[in-house]
Amino acid sequence: MKLRILLSLLIFLSALGVVLNAEKKAKSSTEINLHDFMEDYTKPATKLYDKKENADYLNKILEKVPDMAPDEQKVEWKEIIDAKLAVGKPDETCKSCHTKFKKEYKAKYRKKLIPIPEDLLGFPKEIKELLKK
Repeated sequence: MKLRILLSLLIFLSALGVVLNAEKKAKSSTEINLHDFMEDYTKPATKLYDKKENADYLNKILEKVPDMAPDEQKVEWKEIIDAKLAVGKPDETCKSCHTKFKKEYKAKYRKKLIPIPEDLLGFPKEIKELLKK
């Protein structure tokens, strides 16, 4: 009887571990910290813009970036990005925001996970393919 309870508990804990691990993997693919987002998404899109003059990916990414800002900075992030996009200089938005927000963001929000918009999820792979051509 005790063995049966012990086995049942062991099976339950194993199943729970599998479920939690799957949930963690699913979440990690759609959430990321801002630094990693910039490295995985913005940096390759900027490289594509510099090498191939293709601003499509960078512009689409930049349109979503203000939503990733802390609430008290969203408006300013959007203003900076909109101003640079209006004059056709999407590659300058990163430097502008870095200059103004990097220290504070690193100090307060470094590890904060942000959701990646679904329509951007395939961008790293797509950009990599375009850079190969």
